[in-house]
Amino acid sequence: MRPQYDFSSAERGKFRVATSFTLPVASAETTWEGPDGTLGRFVKEETCKTLDAYRAQPNHVKQDANHEYDTARGGYAHRQLYELVQNAADALIHRGTGGSILIRLTDRFLYCADDGAPIDTDGVSALMFAHLSPKRGTNEIGRFGLGFKSVLGVTDTPEFYSRSGAIRFDRKRAAERIGRYVAAERYPALRLPEAMDPEHEAGCDEDLRELMVWANNIVRLPLKGSAFDDLAAQAREFPPEFLLFVPHVQYLTLETGSESREFTLVRDGEDFRLNTGNGSSRWRRWEMKHALSDTARDDSRTLDDTGTVPIVWAAPLDRLTDPGRFWAFFPTQTASLLAGILNAPWKTNEDRQNLLPGPYNDELIDAAARMVAGALSSLATASDPARHLDALPRRWATGDGDHSKRLRDSLISALGGRAIVPDQVRYKC
Repeated sequence: MRPQYDFSSAERGKFRVATSFTLPVASAETTWEGPDGTLGRFVKEETCKTLDAYRAQPNHVKQDANHEYDTARGGYAHRQLYELVQNAADALIHRGTGGSILIRLTDRFLYCADDGAPIDTDGVSALMFAHLSPKRGTNEIGRFGLGFKSVLGVTDTPEFYSRSGAIRFDRKRAAERIGRYVAAERYPALRLPEAMDPEHEAGCDEDLRELMVWANNIVRLPLKGSAFDDLAAQAREFPPEFLLFVPHVQYLTLETGSESREFTLVRDGEDFRLNTGNGSSRWRRWEMKHALSDTARDDSRTLDDTGTVPIVWAAPLDRLTDPGRFWAFFPTQTASLLAGILNAPWKTNEDRQNLLPGPYNDELIDAAARMVAGALSSLATASDPARHLDALPRRWATGDGDHSKRLRDSLISALGGRAIVPDQVRYKC
């Protein structure tokens, strides 16, 4: 059992966390680097270079501003919590197990805190620019460095606090600095961060001060007037099944005023029990590493630097008749029709909502079908020896997508010669 902090009852109320939630252990590193630290100096140098680049080529101002505008109002427009949670999960990936993520929404701010690795200079560059993310392994969720830009849909002054340093992006301040050299109708907000003093900010914000006791990274977003309702809806609809694919995250809590959703994943024999605070569900999980062919690698995303790809099938043992979806760590709009969730780093459009056609995804679907075929019969039980057949995709119907059709056809082919029909005498598969 992880130790809890010994807060007074008044302080514990400020956290709005139920007694079932174990607060993470405070970091051994208790200091928060100030604006004169390594990260602060790096930010100052990079912003000077950016201003020089804008003076030399003013068209970059319009290009960068339009890119931020399109990202915040396009497919990422209502995915801010997804993007913040995925970045927090990636910060936790090298921890191994036991990581914690806390989302807190108040009238003034949205906070996302984690106890993962503090941000470094490469991470700051990924926040400032696009397609500079240092993430390369396919176990990491964020891939393009674009998701953070979605926060501009709910704030004009996003802030990032880390034990390695704290920075603020300010749309108005950025426009003033760039406008001294380039006249434009619209200015980018995320290219010119400025270092902050985190201890000073914590002195003015009780929630921030509480989170700094245990967290290593905290995103704080001062909210636009219309942002609260949308973010509250995102918190209510956030899928707890996310924890099935990030075993290094032990706790995920989303607080909205007096409401709290707390998710944990607990191993239960060969299965997992996903607890949501309002109930639990049982899942069985299979995972494989697929070695890509040369053809698939040529069609893969350019940021991938590995020849192997993880594929996970998570089957809900109490809902095997429900058709599922393809997930890229979060649900896509592409139906799989197989029971449960088929999760992989699929090649998708940039907001990860739809699978794209091509040999990379085709090869992963075929590999997933072989994995499912080998695992399927283990869903049978002595009392229900045909239960595993409920998990199979339904027969073809008008409107089925190409990806679900390929999965169905590949799975049927992979099941050929396998013992999946129940033995009516011995009740074995």
